[in-house]
Amino acid sequence: MLENNDEYSQEELETLLKEKLKILNELEKVSKGSNYFQELSDIALIQLQLGLFEESQKNYMLCLKFFQLLKDRLGQASVYGLLGTLFLKKKEFKSSIENFKSANDIYFELSQIPEQITCLKGIGDALFNLDQLDQASDIFFKCSAIASDSNDIYSILDCLEKLISIYEKQEDWDVVYELYGKTLESFSKLKDNQGMIISHFNLGIIKRNNGDYEEAIYQFKMGTNLSIESNIIELIIKGLSYVGECFFYQGRLNESKNQYISALHLAEQVKSKNAILQIQILLKSFGMSDSDIEADLALYRSKKFTNKISE
Repeated sequence: MLENNDEYSQEELETLLKEKLKILNELEKVSKGSNYFQELSDIALIQLQLGLFEESQKNYMLCLKFFQLLKDRLGQASVYGLLGTLFLKKKEFKSSIENFKSANDIYFELSQIPEQITCLKGIGDALFNLDQLDQASDIFFKCSAIASDSNDIYSILDCLEKLISIYEKQEDWDVVYELYGKTLESFSKLKDNQGMIISHFNLGIIKRNNGDYEEAIYQFKMGTNLSIESNIIELIIKGLSYVGECFFYQGRLNESKNQYISALHLAEQVKSKNAILQIQILLKSFGMSDSDIEADLALYRSKKFTNKISE
């Protein structure tokens, strides 16, 4: 059986397809038994990956008939699921939903939880593409609950990402905030610091946009502190800039300037030209000249050096 052909390049897949077709031709001379249909299934999967949808669909339908004759429920479910993926790629979303549902019904009967999760995600994606957002959100919430029961954190995050897209589209920011809180919990369980940092920043952005600057500053500082612990310089710069922006909106101009000076120091250390330019423009909006910025930077660096010595 062909394993994870996502790892193959297009050229490798094309070569593999030719090899598989030769094997299929040899098997056809003997009999169209299990080995023949296993090869045919592999060929259909390669064709799906190569975007040869018509050929892939035709071969999957032959495999489905074979599994139906054998009354092989798992085989049928697998083919329905792959046809769901095929129609999703073809943007034939109604056909995709029908096939994913057929697969999911069988997986539900047979208590195949990971496969149910995959099917529900496929149904949700198709509904989202049809702009049936309420139905899509119902599916993703259901999928998230099943994934949570089976402690499948990555699938929970997949569902939350889709739900966030739906509620952002609907501009329901209270729900989006709650969903980002759940992504933070999931990333915490995975001990994924970068995921946690981005979640804190997203929570901060929502609060900032709603004018709740104190809560925004708290979230941005949490993300920045994690960035410092993880030594992710780009995210430290981003976090300091977010905090500086909130201080500015609160009228705390000196504190805001100090945050931007700190961010500029880091940006110069890592030679991030875009960040340097953006921060310099922001500092100039405070009425600072190039010489003012350089003087404040020199003062910041001397204080930082003194603090290191005293430690």
